[in-house]
Amino acid sequence: MFICTISVFHKYGKQILDEMLQPLQLDWRSMVVLLVVDQVPGISQGRLIPFLQTDKANVAKLLKEMEEKDLLERREEEGDLRIKNCHLTLKSSALMPELKKIMRDWEEQCFSGITEPEKEVFLKVSRQIGYNLTGHWKL
Repeated sequence: MFICTISVFHKYGKQILDEMLQPLQLDWRSMVVLLVVDQVPGISQGRLIPFLQTDKANVAKLLKEMEEKDLLERREEEGDLRIKNCHLTLKSSALMPELKKIMRDWEEQCFSGITEPEKEVFLKVSRQIGYNLTGHWKL
């Protein structure tokens, strides 16, 4: 069943990624936050929720922990103090090259034994499934 395939990818993919991130004392959720904030500096914490597969309260808790570790800075938005925008710190900026390497290594492990044309088909199918499920999601 397709749902089982998704579940296996999700569970074991995160486990392997967490093992690879352990030397940096990070987990997959922190890495996702840092990679997204690197791509979209000043992103609001609310816009991070879909990337983390959890609720608003858990995202806020994670971001607070990351702030305490000097990995993230949250700033209130001018004009609307309810909105907090996320920025990398010097410490997390310095980690970005290693995080990107870990992601490349992880993806290589995931796609090991798969030809480039097969990978392209997989990515195309994944985009379509994402769109079918959400109406807008793209990889």
